[in-house]
Amino acid sequence: MKRISILFLALIALPFVSLSQNSQGKTDDMGRVALTAFVPEQAEGIPASARQLLQGKMQQIAVQNGIGGSGSNPRFFIVPMVNVLTKEITPTAPPMHALTLEVVFYIVDASNQTIFSQTSITVKAVGASEDKAYIAGLKNLNVKAGQFKGFVETGKTKIMEFYNSQCDVVMKGAQALAGQKKYEEALFGLLSVPDVCRECFDKCMDLSIEIYKQYANYKCTEYMAGAKASWAAMNSDKAAEFLGKITPDMECYPQAVQLTEEITQKMLADGANVWTFKMKQYDDSVDKEKLMIQAGKDVAVSWAYWGASANFNWDWNWLYKK
Repeated sequence: MKRISILFLALIALPFVSLSQNSQGKTDDMGRVALTAFVPEQAEGIPASARQLLQGKMQQIAVQNGIGGSGSNPRFFIVPMVNVLTKEITPTAPPMHALTLEVVFYIVDASNQTIFSQTSITVKAVGASEDKAYIAGLKNLNVKAGQFKGFVETGKTKIMEFYNSQCDVVMKGAQALAGQKKYEEALFGLLSVPDVCRECFDKCMDLSIEIYKQYANYKCTEYMAGAKASWAAMNSDKAAEFLGKITPDMECYPQAVQLTEEITQKMLADGANVWTFKMKQYDDSVDKEKLMIQAGKDVAVSWAYWGASANFNWDWNWLYKK
């Protein structure tokens, strides 16, 4: 949200990609199929010291199969379940802990509580303690094992099927959120649709522009109120701060220009130094729809990263307590 004005100044083209996204090494996770590697607290029995290692292994599995993510779309996950199949003390000096672990991986839709894909792999290890044997076993886990390619591909296909079959639901959900002035969340839902789901992607991009306009006008009212209040208190710097957030696409832009002129003339009449503030203006050579989609994307990412942790506080008992 705070970066919208910057985005309007920067001529950033949207990172449209083709169906062969997996080979492009693209880092922008919104608009592409991506997984978040995560070890839920409900995944019991995994030593605390092994959780980071296991999460790293899952990230490697996702990335090496072209579907890695940074968590910007925290709906689709790759999560683990570890079962200890055998546990023995070796007849050696000193005695050692020998474990056989079955590591099960799931690709899931955490929102709908659905398993899209799963696979398991068995590893063995020995360590001076049970935790050390556990960690050694996970270190031995081969993320390049052939089974992971099919595992990830199945998960990716199911994610695409979700958007292709539920596009109307996604769009209606976004419209309902916008009606509640939850514009950031609405934009997040729309702009998370992978571009490989072309028909749904195009529809959601069109709708995101409409909702972004609603959001921008809603914020414009806030900025104008702040600017007027600041100027009423004769704080021109603060007024400029609010006015600087108003962009030409917002409905209140003409009012902002008028207030800017009013402040400038007043300061000149009072013999003050020339006010150097200038309202933002569009560069007519840029594609404004693309800029609005990019601005909406930035709003969505900020919402998901900064303010929405509670929205993604998924209940994992459906997977681990069944």
